[in-house]
Parts: sequence; C-alpha cells; structure tokens
Amino acid sequence: MDNIRPPKPPGHWDQRFLVLASHIAGWSKDPSTKVGAVAVRDRRILGTGYNGLPSGVHDSDARLKDRETRLALTTHAEQNCVAYAARNGVCLTGSTMYIFPLMTCSVCAALLIQAGINKVVVPDFVEPLRWQEDFAWAKTMFIEAGISVDRIPLKGPINPMIDEDEDSEEFFNDQLMENPLPVTNN
Repeated sequence: MDNIRPPKPPGHWDQRFLVLASHIAGWSKDPSTKVGAVAVRDRRILGTGYNGLPSGVHDSDARLKDRETRLALTTHAEQNCVAYAARNGVCLTGSTMYIFPLMTCSVCAALLIQAGINKVVVPDFVEPLRWQEDFAWAKTMFIEAGISVDRIPLKGPINPMIDEDEDSEEFFNDQLMENPLPVTNN
C-alpha cells in the first residue's frame, strides 16, 4: 500500500489533451504520418479522430503503402473528429481542437472554422518543410476568422501520479518516439 498516492491537482490541461491526441494518433494505420485530434469544451471531450481511410473503405497494405492512393483516400484526423461529433449530434461550436503532432492543413482549417471551433492547440514543433506553405494558409485563415492558435511545449508534469519535482519530459519524449514527426522525402 506504500505505492498508492493521492492524485495531485491537475496540471496544464492543454498538455493533457495534446498527450491524448498523441495517443489517438497511434491508432492510425498510416505508415508515414500519424495524426490525432481531440475536440474539447469545458475540459470535456466532445469527439476524437485520427487520420485514416473512411469507415467501410478497405485499408489494405497496398493502398496504405502507395503514397498517391493513400493521400487521395485518407480522411484527416480533424475531419474524422468533426464527422464523429456530427454523426453523434454533438455541436462543436465554441470548442477547442487539440491536434498532434502537426498544425492543421488549410482544408481542415476551413472545416474547423465552419464547425465553430474557437481555438486550436498544437505542439510547438518544427513543421516539415513540404507542408509549411499550407500550414501558413491555415494560420492566415484562423487569424482572419478570429480563431486563436496556441503552440505549446510538451513538458512539465501532467500525470497526477507524478510528483512535481519528477521530470516528465521523458514521458513526452516517449510519446514522440511512438508517434514521431514524419521524416520521409515524399
């Protein structure tokens, strides 16, 4: 019984939900890039999503390994999150979308704006060069629509069972090893 400790007060909620998005990203079968999204309002989860082929569409290895086919068929994490919420009658107006590990693309940005999302939170990582222009368009649209984009570092204690003086950065490094940023040249 010595190993049972009472929970600590909640840490930074944005970090908690980004870690959850990173966990959900791990459900993606995409061999190149695994992305997760969580929609939240008042610290309550409204919907989740990860990138992958639409429900009912066969996600064979051949389709997933062929980049052009995969890109043509894949539904982004943010799109899946919005679709899941809509299918279940959940309104996302006024909510926050947490996305891991990348900034949202311009197409998803437009969808989030139309869904009424008022804040987007992404980890503070260096964005892959090949997507920077598209991410810049997404940021421009968010600014014009009055949606805040927060880039936060993933460090500090978020697990209530970890003491404040323990280093939880190792936890985030483990998360990145499980869901690394894409490094392909495609």
